[in-house]
Amino acid sequence: MLRLLQIKNYALIESLELEFGQGLTVLTGETGAGKSIILDAIAMLTGSRAYTEAIRTGADSAWLAGVFDITQIDALKDLLADMGFDHDGSELVIAREIHSSGRNKCWINGRLATVAALKEIGDFLVEIQGQEEHQTVLDPQQHLEMLDAAGGEKLAALRRRVEAAYARVRALVQERERLVLDEQARLRQVDLLQFQRDEIAAAKLTLGEEEELAREREILRHGEKLREAVASAYALLQGDGAGAGSVLDGLGTAMGFIQQGQRYDERLTGILQMLESANANIQQAAWELRDYVEGLEADPERLNQVEERLALIRRLERKYGEGTAAILAYGEKVAAELEELLRSEIRAGEVEKELKEAILELSDLAGRLSKARQAAAERLEDQVLKELPDLNLANARFQIKVSQAPSEDGIPYPHRDGKIRVQVTSRGVDQVEFLFSANPGQDLKPLAKVASGGEASRLMLALKSVLAESEGVPTLVFDEVDTGIGGSTALAVGAKLAALAQHR
Repeated sequence: MLRLLQIKNYALIESLELEFGQGLTVLTGETGAGKSIILDAIAMLTGSRAYTEAIRTGADSAWLAGVFDITQIDALKDLLADMGFDHDGSELVIAREIHSSGRNKCWINGRLATVAALKEIGDFLVEIQGQEEHQTVLDPQQHLEMLDAAGGEKLAALRRRVEAAYARVRALVQERERLVLDEQARLRQVDLLQFQRDEIAAAKLTLGEEEELAREREILRHGEKLREAVASAYALLQGDGAGAGSVLDGLGTAMGFIQQGQRYDERLTGILQMLESANANIQQAAWELRDYVEGLEADPERLNQVEERLALIRRLERKYGEGTAAILAYGEKVAAELEELLRSEIRAGEVEKELKEAILELSDLAGRLSKARQAAAERLEDQVLKELPDLNLANARFQIKVSQAPSEDGIPYPHRDGKIRVQVTSRGVDQVEFLFSANPGQDLKPLAKVASGGEASRLMLALKSVLAESEGVPTLVFDEVDTGIGGSTALAVGAKLAALAQHR
């Protein structure tokens, strides 16, 4: 519920802080005292449109803030979590700044928020019944919600089942639309995917193959230069057989000299060991260079094969992605899509069968929900009519019209074997509207067309009195609910407000 309201530089108010307690609060005063300003401030805090004309003369901006107790509103806590707003489970602070430049800002628990988020959250916090735009009782879209609230948990559980069944039907319809493609388009797509799959499969690629081929191509392209370089290194290490000195010959001579010196100084032993190790390593390197040269042969045919293989990989890369890994991954994706398309006719038949059964189930549930609403409407009518005499509406008539809109594309009604088809939404097949007549002899007509502001406010008070324990909005605001009444009627209105305040 609303605990604290803070207003600064808004309309006539320079600075005001109001604390509200549990139960009934009444704001009274003559015209111009500022009652409607406070109501407008609450409305803006819960998502109504802001306008710069509301800023107090001489000020650059107006500030509104409210502290709400949300301890008992579990649905709101879930919504706040989904929206990413932190809360402690007990208190919610909403603030709004209206700037003369038009740069307005909203905060929810200290975090910037959009007006749309403010409105969605505000619907859980405050309901305003005023003389003009805030009268939800005049909105046919709200009539079904009020009727369902009157139906209690049993009706609410049935509605949840209808919502789930409707979601199932919608999901199957969307899947059917996706599967049942234009036949020519489907076949064209099958041909394309088959070609791509076969082209990639025919290449018989292996992961990382292009890197190995690139290295082999470099060796084959520069075989002669490699042979010359390796042979020269071998000759330098081993000798060329023409009597020229080699690294090994020179190293052997050096080792002989060191051995002679070692007889006189043992400190040369370590050096000799290093030379011996170097001699062994160089000898091994020379042998491997010889084997390398002997195994290095020019192979123009193999070079052509490597070039052709790399060219094939490059062509596939231009189509399907860079590198054999990307090409192979694309091939797997194509195979999966092709399998799904080839199975689409089979799945389409399965979906069609599932959809028919889902529609029949939805029809049964929606029919049961409609029957429950009609029973709830009769009970609510009786309860509201009993409240009206106390509110100076003794001659008024009130009726709840529960109807269905025929549609060839709808579902069977009132059950799967029904002979008519009606429109359906996630809320079921019913359209609910409150009908009203204030005077004897006047036909029942839609409430929004015939009720005055005062009559609508008092009718809303009657509805709220009946629904006090079943609806969840914790703070209710009635603006000028006593308009045009006095005496015992005014006392009755006050008594009903006080009774309603036991729950709100």
